[in-house]
Amino acid sequence: MLGFGSKPRICIVGAGFAGLNAAQQLKSSKYDVTVIDREPSIEWLPNLHEIISGRKDGEELKLSRRRIMARLGHRFRQNTVVDVSGTSLLLDSGDMIAFDACVIATGGLDDFSGVPGASQFAHSTKHVADCQHIAKVMRRATLGHRTLKVSVVGAGAEGVEVLGEALRAYRHRPQFEFQMIDANKHILPQCAGNLDNVVRRHVDKLSVDFRMGNGVASVEKEGLYLQNGKAIESDLTIWAGGVLPTPLLNASSNASEPLRQWGRVSATFQSHRFESVFIVGDAAEMPPIMANEAFHAIDMGRFVAMNVERLLSGKRLKRFDPTTKPQVVSFGDLDTFMVFNGFSVSSSMLGAAKEMVYTLGLLQLSPPTNAKDFVNTLDVFQRSMRRVYLPTLNPVSMVGKLTRARLFT
Repeated sequence: MLGFGSKPRICIVGAGFAGLNAAQQLKSSKYDVTVIDREPSIEWLPNLHEIISGRKDGEELKLSRRRIMARLGHRFRQNTVVDVSGTSLLLDSGDMIAFDACVIATGGLDDFSGVPGASQFAHSTKHVADCQHIAKVMRRATLGHRTLKVSVVGAGAEGVEVLGEALRAYRHRPQFEFQMIDANKHILPQCAGNLDNVVRRHVDKLSVDFRMGNGVASVEKEGLYLQNGKAIESDLTIWAGGVLPTPLLNASSNASEPLRQWGRVSATFQSHRFESVFIVGDAAEMPPIMANEAFHAIDMGRFVAMNVERLLSGKRLKRFDPTTKPQVVSFGDLDTFMVFNGFSVSSSMLGAAKEMVYTLGLLQLSPPTNAKDFVNTLDVFQRSMRRVYLPTLNPVSMVGKLTRARLFT
């Protein structure tokens, strides 16, 4: 069993937004922190869909976890955790790591909803490599005359952003036909302001078909079947569904418990099973308002670090009170929505605000520490200026875009 030094030992399983922000709050001078993740890089999930249109190539959306941990003075291990107890973790390497407190922030896996063939023939948009593959298929289609039928399964925020980026790059190309499919009858059903009609109006004259109210029953190599039995031809099926719990969250559960169970926690993020274990981010069983939002994961990571410190010092844990923040949903270069509780605002200029969050977020996670880092950071800013800020904020385009800002209640 591995253990290091005399400082309190803290393990963080999962180095996404929640895990990394928890690690940032825990000072290496006070704690012995080990961060564990099976992947070497964190990927900037809110902007992955932009790879499809070519606005991002993917590599600028990846940051080295080992490098971030080295800057913080923490230890990084590229492993998979296969089991957790109240005092230790078991790694896929066979090593056991002892801890005094543990944070599980493993996120989730692609949820193909048990649809036959979906995991084999549909393409996810949850990782850089997945989006790069989709972009490659679509670029190749421009070289020929054959029509490429693209199906986006899922009409939530992820599906709308994916379709928007595909339309940004290919809506005027005759080789492409698009369709969006969802069991729900409305696009963006969780967003206030009936944005369904807004999205439909944007694509009214484009080659886009909406097949709403019927879920996917099965996916095959050259198409899919809907739950009403109808067959649909599809050359490229993009799955923009939800997420499932990771196996770790159920590895030590009782046989009677469901395998799709998220980590059950109190309002302090303390696990119901072990008082020394906390669960945050997408891994935690939280109210719907907290689901799949990077800013919520960041807040949770920072908050759980405080509660870990309080636990180790014998203080009473605090309850987490989620802040209400607007969600930004981009629809390519056609529109951007800022969704509040009870109303939504639509303006293509909001895309620049989302890009600013991306660039500032990268800087916050991995600020430049040497000349090479500074040059790379400057290159990111220059690309953002060229692709987003300048086209959006030039005086001529501003006049037209300001008139299109609208409120939906």
